[in-house]
Amino acid sequence: MSLTVPHLRREWTKEEEEKLDYFYGKKPIQQIAKMLNRKNIPGIRTKISRMGLSASYKHQGHLTLSEFADLLEVSNFKIRRWISDKNMPSKEVVTALKKKYTLIEVNEFWKWAEVNKEEVNFYKIKPFTLLPEPPWVSSEREKDRKEIPLRRNKLFTQEEDQQLLHLYFKENLTQKAIATIMNRSRDSIRNRLARLRNK
Repeated sequence: MSLTVPHLRREWTKEEEEKLDYFYGKKPIQQIAKMLNRKNIPGIRTKISRMGLSASYKHQGHLTLSEFADLLEVSNFKIRRWISDKNMPSKEVVTALKKKYTLIEVNEFWKWAEVNKEEVNFYKIKPFTLLPEPPWVSSEREKDRKEIPLRRNKLFTQEEDQQLLHLYFKENLTQKAIATIMNRSRDSIRNRLARLRNK
């Protein structure tokens, strides 16, 4: 009759906890296990839960791309366009389950938005939605509120097309500025420019 020696549970050191806290959400859990020289994956998952790191992207103080798009009332595609074409800060992370997320940090977004105001409709961002909100946002929100077009569905005339082309290509005004001058929405200006280019 052989006796089995009970498995002794390995205690977590403070250094291991700090490493887990730092790398969770940035590397797959299997890779973290190798870094910590631990083979008990379920035990690591338990430790993650006990440390309150279960939702890695929330633990890091970020919003997922989808969450961010919902708060701004825009499409995921628009956020991805800001990231790819307008260099909006973001980062890719992987969770313990190997799921990849695009994350946006609120403070970094506000810094970007301050120099890319023409891209953002601040009126759609409700107060106290993305905290901390910089003081300058309230005035931009009011400006955008006043720009809500009265002629949302009215067709462009030939004269308006000429004015639009002149303001955009000759005067080098932004689409947001043109929308204010022509009493149109930025989307209508953007769409009309695209149609005129295709012609």
